[in-house]
Amino acid sequence: MEWLYFVVLITFVAIMFTIVRRPMYEVIFLAFIFLVIISGNLSNIGTYLYNTASNYMLFSISAFIAFGMIFEKTGIISDMINIIVSIVGRFSGGAGYVALVGSAAMGALSGTGPGNAAAIGVITIPAMKRSGFSAEMAATIEMAASSLGPIIPPAGAIVLCHSILVTMYPEYTFSQFWLLAWVVSFWLLMQRFITLYILIKRQHVAPIPKEQRPTFKQAMKEGWRSLLLPVIIFIPFMFDALFNDTLVAARLGEEAAGVFSNILLTVIPSVASLVVVLLYVQKGNRFSFKELASAFYGGEGSVAPVLVMAFAGFAITELFTDMGVAESLSASLAGISIPRWFVAIVIPLIFTFLGMFMEPMSIVSMFCGAFIPIAVSVGIHPMLAAMMVNVMCLAMGHMTPPFALCLFVCMGIAESDYQKTVKLTIVWCVGQYILTVAMLMGWIPMFGLLS
Repeated sequence: MEWLYFVVLITFVAIMFTIVRRPMYEVIFLAFIFLVIISGNLSNIGTYLYNTASNYMLFSISAFIAFGMIFEKTGIISDMINIIVSIVGRFSGGAGYVALVGSAAMGALSGTGPGNAAAIGVITIPAMKRSGFSAEMAATIEMAASSLGPIIPPAGAIVLCHSILVTMYPEYTFSQFWLLAWVVSFWLLMQRFITLYILIKRQHVAPIPKEQRPTFKQAMKEGWRSLLLPVIIFIPFMFDALFNDTLVAARLGEEAAGVFSNILLTVIPSVASLVVVLLYVQKGNRFSFKELASAFYGGEGSVAPVLVMAFAGFAITELFTDMGVAESLSASLAGISIPRWFVAIVIPLIFTFLGMFMEPMSIVSMFCGAFIPIAVSVGIHPMLAAMMVNVMCLAMGHMTPPFALCLFVCMGIAESDYQKTVKLTIVWCVGQYILTVAMLMGWIPMFGLLS
């Protein structure tokens, strides 16, 4: 019955945030301490904290946030924003559509929603705000796009889900699963396009006045060098996506290939930061370590809550893994005979709650093998069952409050109000939940891939 600690966790967070009214980053950290104490694992707290501090994702998020602050303080970001505005500023909500497509594509390559939000959000969020979006809307658009990225091929989670699937159903090839992943991604992208279109109409996002838009020729003349940054970020991830399983693994081994992917997530923002500094100097500016330090001065108020949230969330994952909470919940679900409608309606909510407090990739690892036979027993195709675990964990977990790491990263960049942002976030989450239920019920066409 260890899974009941999930109930305790949710209750604690709800009371501390809504009644005691403490900030969410503080609530999540206190929740970790509270769970360690009541579960009798206080003697292991050092191990949980050490393992969390060793998590490469924390370093990746920190590195991308540092890159974003340097990018903004040097003013190089303005050059790129001017180019984007010169292209899409004449359209209502044009920058939002650019952010949605661009961030989803980058997220597919990086395989990390929060890291992608930190890397690309520093470009897309200011561009959206400049083109008339509220800070809250800009934050949620980037959040929705970045959280979608890791379920789009060639994201690594797709390989993980397929590897679990074939242990039970070896007849389904990776090529078949890959094609299904594209179809599922297409429907989720359409859901986000429709949601964005409705929000733009409801908030009356107007085109930027012509006199406030630079011409494309002028923007490119002044800022074409800033376009090197997306290339620097994109190419390594593309290389890793295309050649990690072949060239890299063949030369270095599978374990080293995995390490190579993780290293990219911290090396790329570091290289990008260096390029930003070089571009700043090339424009005739002086740059010193004192100026570098000033780039971070004053930003701790938005950065620290994001990192505390991430740290506390990963620490809770360490605790729950050690306690066997996931296995307990899996065993409880496996022993219940349930109808298809229950699986389609209730289990996505369970995965969403898990994703609110645990690192989503670990949820995929722990629960995919338990969910597939449950789903198959009620008539859901095995391949769809495996893919939907990916959708429910990675596309939903990182944008569902209170953990919602993608959301908090984007809020920090946009400097948006928490309550207003959460209200908009619920719109995105409800839309995806409805689509998830429809896919699990078999109401969404999969173009013959499940026959």
